[in-house]
Amino acid sequence: MKIKTFFRTIILVGCLTMGLQPANGQTRFKILTYNILYGLQKDSLIQDRYTDWVKKIAPDILACQEMNYFTQKSMEKFAARYGHDYAVISKEDGFPTALSSGYPIVNVRKVVDNMWHAYIYARIRDIHVFVIHFSPHSLTKRRAEVKEILAHAALIPENEKIVIMGDFNSLSGDDAPFYSRKYLELRQKSETENAHIRNLDQGKLDFSVIQSLKDAGFKDAYRLFHSNFTVSCPTKKYSENQTEGSRIDFMWLNPTMAKYAVRAEYIYDADTDMMSDHYPLLVEFEF
Repeated sequence: MKIKTFFRTIILVGCLTMGLQPANGQTRFKILTYNILYGLQKDSLIQDRYTDWVKKIAPDILACQEMNYFTQKSMEKFAARYGHDYAVISKEDGFPTALSSGYPIVNVRKVVDNMWHAYIYARIRDIHVFVIHFSPHSLTKRRAEVKEILAHAALIPENEKIVIMGDFNSLSGDDAPFYSRKYLELRQKSETENAHIRNLDQGKLDFSVIQSLKDAGFKDAYRLFHSNFTVSCPTKKYSENQTEGSRIDFMWLNPTMAKYAVRAEYIYDADTDMMSDHYPLLVEFEF
């Protein structure tokens, strides 16, 4: 009787386990983009908090901006702490972008020329990945940068999966109704007081950089699932008045990739409120 009971238990557990799997055999694949603010401020406590947080989120691909103070070697060691065996960094000075994954990162290109910071192109599994960080101060430069990225992406066949993600420092026209007069006035004041800041188009908010991505056929992952406005910068730690914040962190999917998206959320929690001045964007796919 004990043997029969044992086999019945094995069969029951097997059935329950099968019931937890998607009926169509698909699995969730997570991609996260995050501007982590000056390499997590070179603070070991924040870095520990971050690695613990990433382990909980468990992204398959993680794109970061402002990976300051990291080298290729230290980036690899850091990624290993949250379970990613593969990592690349765009450069080892200034404001690097970085990419890590549990899957091999191949066909890597690190592009510094003609970019304010730098961008990474790579292939992970069958996904073409771009990690960008556009100019924070010059609209003219951002317009040139997005042309560079789109020209690169145009070399990839349309039936391939493409993701362009990061800190675009640019506004979406879809969010235009949510930006207040006060928001514009604060930016006009900033340009009056700072000669190096030129983000407005003849004194008005600009949406042309993001429109270029839309015109090229790319889909705003967040807008695939939401119509409401939400702030990606600044976080609670860096602003008492988030009503004047903006959404400048995006993940753009070509139509082939977009059809696999099943969820997109900016993550607001006790950790992301404090670790950076940006909130991360998580997008999930079923392949």
